[in-house]
Amino acid sequence: MFRKKKDKCHNSVRREKLHDIVSDLQLPAGALPNCTHFEMNGNREVMIEGSRGILQYDENIIRLNMGKMIASFCGRNLSIKCLTQDSLIIEGFIKSIEFIT
Repeated sequence: MFRKKKDKCHNSVRREKLHDIVSDLQLPAGALPNCTHFEMNGNREVMIEGSRGILQYDENIIRLNMGKMIASFCGRNLSIKCLTQDSLIIEGFIKSIEFIT
């Protein structure tokens, strides 16, 4: 049992070191494994990198699997403007974002 906690702590330290290296080298956020990154342009558009799938999609809510959490984008006239294997762009009138762990 104690060994598992030590392994988790070791993984956390390793992840922090990896994040520091990516930051120091000024690599894009997507270069960090198991990490989701999003950027917003006001409340009209959000670009998400590293999403693991779409769980719900309609004009009022878009729910995404982001690994260890789920992100819900709520609003009006929401749509997926662009979708690739590792990123997507949501546009519309975004009222709220909720993270569920």
